Amino acid sequence: TLVWYQLPVVVIVFNNSGVYGDDHFVPNARYHALIEAFGGKGYLVGTPDELKSALSKSFSARKPAVVNVVIDSYASSESGRMQHKN
Repeated sequence: TLVWYQLPVVVIVFNNSGVYGDDHFVPNARYHALIEAFGGKGYLVGTPDELKSALSKSFSARKPAVVNVVIDSYASSESGRMQHKN
């Protein structure tokens, strides 16, 4: 939908290679490649400088983009409050 209507939306994914805990790891998930497959722009970043560059490019382009920010796999891990909903 973002690409179809060329909406100037930037989606930022904080990618810790997992979903709600250690048993659901998806190493090297290429979220940025999904939007590229549909004609948007994707960025894979791993450093603060890469993030700054990707955000600058994304916002100035005013087109659909996904910024896939690779973070430590244990950063922002599930606290347990959502466990019953998985």
